[in-house]
Amino acid sequence: MKTVRAVTAMFALVLGAGLVYGQTGTVSGTVKFDGAVPSMKPYKVTYNNDVCGNEASLDRLVVGKGGGVEYAVVYIEGLKSKPKQVSPAKYVVDQKGCSYQPHVLVVEHGEEFTVANMDPLFHNVHGYFASNNETAFNIAEPVKGMKAVQKVRKPGMYLMRCDVHPWMNAYVYVAGDGYAAATDKNGEFTLTDVPAGKYELVMWHEGWDTKDVGGKPEFSKPVEQTQEITVTAGKTTAADFTLK
Repeated sequence: MKTVRAVTAMFALVLGAGLVYGQTGTVSGTVKFDGAVPSMKPYKVTYNNDVCGNEASLDRLVVGKGGGVEYAVVYIEGLKSKPKQVSPAKYVVDQKGCSYQPHVLVVEHGEEFTVANMDPLFHNVHGYFASNNETAFNIAEPVKGMKAVQKVRKPGMYLMRCDVHPWMNAYVYVAGDGYAAATDKNGEFTLTDVPAGKYELVMWHEGWDTKDVGGKPEFSKPVEQTQEITVTAGKTTAADFTLK
């Protein structure tokens, strides 16, 4: 599905399809949960309790005030002329209290991100291609204060887990040739400097169902929604998504 979207967007670029570079707009909206929020059972921690605590949240579904869903990723693919950041951001994931912070990170394609061990424990950062669960990177950080810089060359979604503490999970989305943002605690997102034109906007959420398989959490499939949008130069296009 992702490949089809990318090819469609690139084909649109070749044809012109109403895309006007140099004339940009903004896409802004929310991801909200409709209805009663499912109860998220915490994971029972049985070792390293002095640092990790007795229970750990898996952060699969974080719903704030007004039903806003944090940690969803909203993106547009297939834009070849994305403006570069003047001062590239420093992308960092901390391992703190036996959890990854933030739980979801969006990284510009070609940029590096750092994984830091803030705990006096051995952590092993195992990164997987979310599409096929194959290993993308594997980083051992046995000592507090260690930092590892990782550059992922293939765009897409990556799942990170700790081989020592199986409840630790997080996602890194490498934006590729498009625009992407993670929703904040209110479920809000903004994409800026988007060339005027018609696009397919995608919302990705990791899904919230889990089950215990041999003492290790097994996660459900992610949820994806799409909608067609038109970006107008100098204006903001509203786009909202609902999970239920």
